[in-house]
Amino acid sequence: MNVTLSVTYTGSPDTDDVRAAYQAVYIENQRRAAAIPPGTPLLTDTNANLKASYLTLLTAEAAASHVQRILLAKTQAIATRFTDAELKTIFGNLIDQLNGGATVAAVIAKTV
Repeated sequence: MNVTLSVTYTGSPDTDDVRAAYQAVYIENQRRAAAIPPGTPLLTDTNANLKASYLTLLTAEAAASHVQRILLAKTQAIATRFTDAELKTIFGNLIDQLNGGATVAAVIAKTV
C-alpha cells in the first residue's frame, strides 16, 4: 500500500456522535485488555482524548478498508476476465510448473 489515509474530525459532536465514539473505544479497549500481553487502552477521560482515540480507530479502519479493496480489486479482476474453465487451466499449468521443479519466484517472473 503506497497511500497514507487520515481521518479528520470537525465540528461539535452531538450526543449520538459521542455515544458512537465511546462505544467504539469501549469495544477496542476490551479487545486490547483481552490480548496477550494486554494492550494499552485508548483514553476517554477528556473530550480531547476521546476524540483522539476515536480518530485512531477510524484511521485504522479506513486503512484496513483500503487494503481489503486492494485485495478485492485483484480477485475481481481475475474472476471477471477469466471463465472458471480458464482459471482451472491456468492453475493447473502453474501447479505443473511447480511440480516440474520451477520455483514460485520463477513462475511469478514469467507473468511479468
